[in-house]
Amino acid sequence: MRDRAQDEQALMRIQHELAEARIKGDSSYRRRIEADDCTVVWPDGRIMNKRGDLESMTGDIVFSEFKIHNLQVRLYGETAIVIREGIIKADEAQASSSQREVRVDRTHFVNPADQWKVIASQITPVLENDHSQLTIIS
Repeated sequence: MRDRAQDEQALMRIQHELAEARIKGDSSYRRRIEADDCTVVWPDGRIMNKRGDLESMTGDIVFSEFKIHNLQVRLYGETAIVIREGIIKADEAQASSSQREVRVDRTHFVNPADQWKVIASQITPVLENDHSQLTIIS
C-alpha cells in the first residue's frame, strides 16, 4: 500500500524542483521527470510536446523568478493532480522583462519504477483585473 503523505510530499518537492530547473535552464531534470508523451500548454496557448518544452529551456526566454504558492495535491490512486499558483518573471531576448501571475495544473502518474512523471501541464495566466481568480475552490 502506498503512503499518501509521502506521495503528497514528493509531488510538492517535484514542483519546486521543476521551478528551480526552469530558472537554472537545466533541461536534464525535466527530461527525467516528463513522460515521453508529455503535453504542455503555455500561457499564450501554444501546445508543446516534451521535445518542444525541453528546447524552450535553452531558447530566448530566461526565467529569473518562479515563486510557488497555494500548492494543492489531489491523489487518485496512481494518478495525481497538482494545482498551484505562482509568479513567474522572465526575460526574452527580443523583449523587455515581464512578470505574470499564473495558475498551473499538472497531472502525474506513477510508472513501473515508482517515480512520478509529468504527463500534462497547463500554465494559465491570471487576468490582471480579476483578483477573484486568486481563490482556489476545492
